[in-house]
Amino acid sequence: MAMTELPEDHLLDTGLHLEGEVRQQLSDSARWSRFIAIAVFAACGAALLFGLVGGENISRSYRRISGFGEVFSLFGDAGFVAAVLIVAAAVVTVYYFLYNFSRKIKSALETESTAELNAGLRSLKIFFIITTVFALIALLNTLYRMIQQQ
Repeated sequence: MAMTELPEDHLLDTGLHLEGEVRQQLSDSARWSRFIAIAVFAACGAALLFGLVGGENISRSYRRISGFGEVFSLFGDAGFVAAVLIVAAAVVTVYYFLYNFSRKIKSALETESTAELNAGLRSLKIFFIITTVFALIALLNTLYRMIQQQ
């Protein structure tokens, strides 16, 4: 490919013009989503570390202060550690889609590739779908517990 030729998958060829503020907003979104995803990855790593190192003590504390520990008393301290591992793995999986959005959008802006732009937006859509489902499950669980307490 000669230096003067534009890539075949150029955003301008599709009639989509990403200029000025739109380009800046996408760039800012990519930067913030990358920061948030990396912060969540680090928090999950810390939770895993604390869960593995101090899982037994944390499990005993939960059993003393709430009914939450009753669930883990069936499985012992290993149950608590397994729960921490499962939750951390789920959160990392979900936030991978946010990180992937960041990577793809940054690449799309650099290469002006519609395929990368579409892939990035698809990752963001998946992230929002999964987080919405988790939020609805948490909301329904909270409502159910509130109804049971009355």
